[in-house]
Amino acid sequence: MGVRCKFTLLCFLWVFSIGCSMTRMAANQTTAIIIKAAPAFDRENDVELAEHAILSNLKMLEGLLEVIPDNPDLLLITSSSFSSYAFGFVEQKIEIADYNYQYEEKEKLVERAVDFYGRGKNYGLRLLSKSQKNFPELLEADLKDLSLALQQFRKKDVPALFWTAYAWGSLILLQQDSPARIAELPVVNMMMQRVLALDEKYFFGGPHLFYGGYFGIRPKTLGGDPEKAREHILRAIEITKGKYLMAKFLFAKFYAAPAQDKEIFRSTLEEILAAPDDLFPEQRLANNLAKQNAARWLKRIDEIFF
Repeated sequence: MGVRCKFTLLCFLWVFSIGCSMTRMAANQTTAIIIKAAPAFDRENDVELAEHAILSNLKMLEGLLEVIPDNPDLLLITSSSFSSYAFGFVEQKIEIADYNYQYEEKEKLVERAVDFYGRGKNYGLRLLSKSQKNFPELLEADLKDLSLALQQFRKKDVPALFWTAYAWGSLILLQQDSPARIAELPVVNMMMQRVLALDEKYFFGGPHLFYGGYFGIRPKTLGGDPEKAREHILRAIEITKGKYLMAKFLFAKFYAAPAQDKEIFRSTLEEILAAPDDLFPEQRLANNLAKQNAARWLKRIDEIFF
């Protein structure tokens, strides 16, 4: 290769490296903007607008991860966004399809929710592997080894642990007819127990809300326990001083309904519907979703209680 060719090649590589660096810089800057803008979604009053905005944002987040795959902030917001969308919007549509006997539509929606929760889980595991490189491999190991590994996580790791376990647990609970999935529950339980020990108040008492569903949605033959669901959700309501209405809806869904306590069910849902719109401005979207859910479940009261 001649001197001129070598020089040309070096110039090309130099320009290419600058271009890549600028692309990564732009992706990092975009991620920072998204994180700063995230509270605007939580404060949104229009549920339909929020749904479309969040959905369009999901693919952009994955696109950014193609450029900066190891950005911890981006991995966290992508994990939590996929899981939050699945819970807030897809699971609501699953319930509506089931109520209207649209079983084919329900099956499609369940597949979609499982896919979204699966992505949330995988992005969360990628983030956790930044704290412990071999952590994903330990999930297949002996539970004693996993327990030791989980003890190494600290409070700074709570967001990654929570969203990974939440997404994983949610997709399992949507596939309770799968023995292979049910066999994964002990791992998820250990992860969420670590979150509970490190910071029970994270995400509005999120670990307690998780256990509300964990114990409330399963039949007793598979470890369901309405009383434990009650204890956990009441603790979350206490942590948020009753302002986070989704916790109250989950109390009606995961405790009052399984326990067949019609009066608590009715009074809890009516309390949600009567709550002022500005009860918790920072979580207006979640509270409006809770109101939608409460109104729908209250209409089904004679079907749920017999």
